Amino acid sequence: MIALISILLVLASVLLIVVVFVQNPKGGGLSSDFGAAQQLGGVQRTNDFIEKATWTLAAVILVASIGLTTMMKPAKVKEQPKKEQTGGQNGPTGGQQAPQPK
Repeated sequence: MIALISILLVLASVLLIVVVFVQNPKGGGLSSDFGAAQQLGGVQRTNDFIEKATWTLAAVILVASIGLTTMMKPAKVKEQPKKEQTGGQNGPTGGQQAPQPK
């Protein structure tokens, strides 16, 4: 299941890159490139489709990332044995007695 979500995540990411590159930042986009697109195949709302595809792919990436994160098991951390302190002998001086002031 983790592999399937990972593949979906990579595929959605690549498709999002392609869709963003297809968009025209000045507002023309693909619909201006086809000129008489209404006569050829009825493609009237290419910009709307590309915008919906962008948001859909972004949502898929978000959901897949959260799902993949929750499915992953945390790595096991080795616990360090706790040192027992014995009455202040292991202080900041490394077990040695501090010199007494005279």
